[in-house]
Amino acid sequence: MSRQLGNWNHAARLGRVGDSSTGYTLPGGAMLSPDASWIAEARWQALPPADRRRFARICPDFVLELASSSDRLPDLLTKMHDWLGAGVRLAWLVVPSTETVHVFEPPHPPRLVQGFDQELSGGPVLPGFALVLKELRPF
Repeated sequence: MSRQLGNWNHAARLGRVGDSSTGYTLPGGAMLSPDASWIAEARWQALPPADRRRFARICPDFVLELASSSDRLPDLLTKMHDWLGAGVRLAWLVVPSTETVHVFEPPHPPRLVQGFDQELSGGPVLPGFALVLKELRPF
């Protein structure tokens, strides 16, 4: 998933991609690290250099969380709502074990995408990006 997002961003040159080692300090002080993230270039450049360091003081425009077999879905949904409360514009919670994706795109209500035989569009937040879900199937 980070590779797909990174490849798209390399071609589009619209922002900055983060992987699971990238962390953010949100406006309320919480520090979170999604599995993949993206920030529009203009928003990143508007940050003072000191705020761009480890756990940058910004909420990404997009986050993707990938549920592992040891994760509890209620805990991950709470984390997604933390991202939404901080201002994320698009969030995907991918659950490979059930081949489902919880899609959060304010102001619309959350929706559930079932089946990994499709692509998930990044819409206006990630123009031209489509996540190939079958690449996220567990082995």
